Amino acid sequence: MTKTHRTKANERLHAPAAATTPLDPSRASGASFERERQMVDFSIGYDGLHYGYNGYRYDRLADAVAYARLMRSRPMQEEAGGRFGALRAPAPPTDTQRSLMASLDIDFRDGAYRFREFRYDGLMDAVNYAKLTRQRQDKD
Repeated sequence: MTKTHRTKANERLHAPAAATTPLDPSRASGASFERERQMVDFSIGYDGLHYGYNGYRYDRLADAVAYARLMRSRPMQEEAGGRFGALRAPAPPTDTQRSLMASLDIDFRDGAYRFREFRYDGLMDAVNYAKLTRQRQDKD
């Protein structure tokens, strides 16, 4: 018979949900309580605009929770959570970068570069995808 070993990284994944303690039951109810519970359980932070886990920013809590669950499901993965610090927003683009962005239909708003329906933290990621999209369109 094989014995399953639980590592520190996935120990809380196997803990029963009732074992968690509420932050403040008098002020948290229903969906907001569940949101706060998930943020505490997975060490997910919120800076008023983005959720943060392991140095990554997410627009939706569900995406941050899904990534945290994935990381904890890996048996040899170290605990990636920790205290959440405010994530640094990218600097606004320079005039040269704005001309490149205009040629590829990339926009900068709300502290992120946007190409079509996608949001990027880095300009080069948006540029690379825009160029790839243009190459694919040229082939067709």
